Amino acid sequence: MDTNQQGHGPVHVLINQVTFTLEHLTTTARSLKEHAAIPSEHAFCLEQSRPHTGRGSAERTAADNELVLLGDDESLELADGQRFWSVTRVKRAAVSVTINRKEYAFSDRHQTGRSLKEHAGIPLTDVLFLDRPHEDEVVPNDAHLHLKEGECFHSAPPANYGAPFDGRADTGFERVERLPQPDGWLYLIVHDYPLPAAYAPERVRLLVKLPPLFPDAAPDMFWVSPHVRTAAGSVPHGASSETVLEEQWQRFSWHLNPGAWNPGTSSLRDFMRCIRARFEQQN
Repeated sequence: MDTNQQGHGPVHVLINQVTFTLEHLTTTARSLKEHAAIPSEHAFCLEQSRPHTGRGSAERTAADNELVLLGDDESLELADGQRFWSVTRVKRAAVSVTINRKEYAFSDRHQTGRSLKEHAGIPLTDVLFLDRPHEDEVVPNDAHLHLKEGECFHSAPPANYGAPFDGRADTGFERVERLPQPDGWLYLIVHDYPLPAAYAPERVRLLVKLPPLFPDAAPDMFWVSPHVRTAAGSVPHGASSETVLEEQWQRFSWHLNPGAWNPGTSSLRDFMRCIRARFEQQN
């Protein structure tokens, strides 16, 4: 008990609905918490009646009462029947971000690529990306970040050099057609590629051209068939018609910024995300 307590009881109070008999009338919230074995970090409140609402005393309910937050060292004059409650303090996160489509809260905005992976249970050998409007940014393990509310991250296994091409795994889609070209290029046609609601038609064939040195060399641009239009009926920005494979395709002049493609880590799946980011602009 607090050595500064004064007055004499006994007095009977309720703390979290448990009755305690105390010998001192003057005490502190800290002392009451210790007496009731309440963790020191919990908030402590006194239940008090609200101002009179017009109902008789017999009609008053718990809804007519309010909780008054007490300071730990605030002096209290106890009275029989007083009610006290402890409340777990909720530490609000400084920022919330999404990693692989799952939301994570961080109390400290200062993180590293490594700490984000560990927090989300991602293998340190996987590649972490920060979603960007044009192309995703690779986040190394030792990168120091100042997180911003609502940022989105995703991870992927490192590019598997020399492994056989797996259309489903590498593009994320079931129906992928491979068309090797005489000059060493590989054309991939993704069938039934879905478009956001801002475009018509709902689905197209998507053509991606992989250069001979892929994945050391980055893809550039992409093509769709049939041609698409925005909800307003206009041609999307940077789109034009071009003959490929002896048929008309709509080319999107969509280029990666210098340094966006990282040999050894960047993969076709990353470029597919960039294509999706272009369509999500909905213009």
